Amino acid sequence: MESRTIKNGLFFLLFLVIILPFLQHCFGFIESGKLNGYIVSTPDVNFSYAKWWDGSYQKQKSDFVNDSVGFRRDLVRLTDQISFSLFKDIHAPDVYAGKDGQLFSKVHTDEYFGRDHIGIDTVRTILIKLKKIQDTLERLGKTMVFAYAPSKAYYVPDKIPDCLRSTGQVKTSNYHSFKRLGDSLQLNQLDFNAYFMAMKDTVKNLIFSKQGTHWTNYGALLAGDSLTKYIERARNISMPELTIEEMKYSTTARNDDADLSRILNLIFPIGVETYSYPRCNYTLKGGKNKPKTIYLGDSFILMLLYNNYVSNTSSDWEFWFYFKDVWNEDCIWGRQQPKSMAGYDWQKSLSSADCLVVLFTPYNLAKFVKKDFFLDEIYSYFYPNGKNG
Repeated sequence: MESRTIKNGLFFLLFLVIILPFLQHCFGFIESGKLNGYIVSTPDVNFSYAKWWDGSYQKQKSDFVNDSVGFRRDLVRLTDQISFSLFKDIHAPDVYAGKDGQLFSKVHTDEYFGRDHIGIDTVRTILIKLKKIQDTLERLGKTMVFAYAPSKAYYVPDKIPDCLRSTGQVKTSNYHSFKRLGDSLQLNQLDFNAYFMAMKDTVKNLIFSKQGTHWTNYGALLAGDSLTKYIERARNISMPELTIEEMKYSTTARNDDADLSRILNLIFPIGVETYSYPRCNYTLKGGKNKPKTIYLGDSFILMLLYNNYVSNTSSDWEFWFYFKDVWNEDCIWGRQQPKSMAGYDWQKSLSSADCLVVLFTPYNLAKFVKKDFFLDEIYSYFYPNGKNG
């Protein structure tokens, strides 16, 4: 009798395992949390004889059923958690677990080890163009700042996992080549990568998290304050002064403070860290200036938007994200979608701006060779047909 009861119980459990995903798919009686990262679900397909005979109907229908099976999101999280907990395997592209719980993006470590170096002659050509743009803007009464956002690979190189390390001799990185040649050309450079490395052992609050690849909200605030001081000296002006009124701490990350951990889709957090979220005040009194500034760069600038640094220190600002999209104040809070640079009169915006801040993290320096990147566009505007003017 006891044996029959066990068999019935196992049969009932197996029946639930089979039927519950089907019922969830049909009725959706439980709302599963969304998966993070780049997720593309296959849409359903309408039947047609043509698609049936060429096999595309069966393939897309099979993919659709697989992607929409009940509790799929929860099962993905369970699978990812088991893989990470038992084998430290990560099912997210370009993310690797390093030492001491540090997460790394491979593109940053590749740049650190010089695997994507574009060649010293190419770097020199790029920087000469940047210097000419800087000089032209300076003659127009404007200031250009070329800034390097920090890279986690430089900040904690000893934590890089062995699978991402170079087995041979470490090559010169794009960052080191850009910085050295930029100095020799007297480019207006602001090196946040070196700044973060210098204060790593003395800073009290988290400026890079183990679970993220960007600077933290607090780290970006320190960088923003340094940028303000740089622009003040370059333009001989006085800008709004930052004062931290209160420091709040939390183990819950905001914005991109733990962006790599978020896309792992784990059930349990990979670690617990204490993040710093200051309540700030920007003093704007007589004689203070808020220059019209255009920020051009990558996702590191987004944190300067989210922590309100840009809106408090710049007037009528714009953010040209990879020179592909144009952001303004409404875009930060989702009230408006960014505009495409295609067809946008960026020349008019640049002509009315006081400052152009170009900020990229080291791994993006290799993209300067692309013809559709910002450099050739702006250079051609000032120097049509390659003329030096």
